[in-house]
Amino acid sequence: MRGALVAGSLLLLLGGCSFLYARLSYSFSPLPENEQIRYEAGAEDLAKRAAALLEPSLAEVEKRQLAPFKDRKAIRVYVFSDSNRYARFAHASVLTRASSSTDEVYLSERLRERIDSLPGILVHELSHVHLRQYTGTLGYVADIPGWFLEGLAVSASGGAGAENVTASQAKAAIANGRSFRPDESGSIVGHKSAGDYGLEPHMYYRQAALFVDYLRETDPGAFEAALLEIMHGGTFREAWPRRYGRTIPELWRAFRGALQSRA
Repeated sequence: MRGALVAGSLLLLLGGCSFLYARLSYSFSPLPENEQIRYEAGAEDLAKRAAALLEPSLAEVEKRQLAPFKDRKAIRVYVFSDSNRYARFAHASVLTRASSSTDEVYLSERLRERIDSLPGILVHELSHVHLRQYTGTLGYVADIPGWFLEGLAVSASGGAGAENVTASQAKAAIANGRSFRPDESGSIVGHKSAGDYGLEPHMYYRQAALFVDYLRETDPGAFEAALLEIMHGGTFREAWPRRYGRTIPELWRAFRGALQSRA
């Protein structure tokens, strides 16, 4: 056990050093037509695609999430020419196409494998940035559960991040008991991911989006009020019973019951 803890600590330390080195040493050029877009050598073409999409993507997120960004000018989009360099700089998995943090979106060159996914992926990541600008990093991580963050982002982006799983496949998995379990809060140690539920990422994201869409469609007014309450300082756990008269676990049971009645 002690050896495993030491090994884990060393890996964390090495990962942190790699992240810091990337942050301090990587070089980016601002795109002349939009200096919010920063790119590595060899990624200018991808950066130009992102620049053309940025304004409509910002507008789509603001429409779907009911408020303007708190600080549009602070947003930066970093475009990488190498997936390993992307992973080190963003502190993300090399297998992902994009990720985000406070005010920043990171686009991997892996997007070239499915360039048609870029519009949706950009909206998906900007959904995270939008909510994080309102809640701050601590509230974003500790108060809001990961399933809601991902479900909201997938919903806002028309399915980006869950392209490999259809709604029908996700519903069938839920009906068969192969699903995530919606927590009522986040955690200071970080959000749960698909692997915590024994799911593939696209399955987890699609299921989360289905539940978020159910909440929105069941009572649009209550959903809007709950989302705005969370964005403006209310706790995630308390927003739902206040607006819906039911807790998240109770709403999840109703969602599963609705799926079964339609089967």
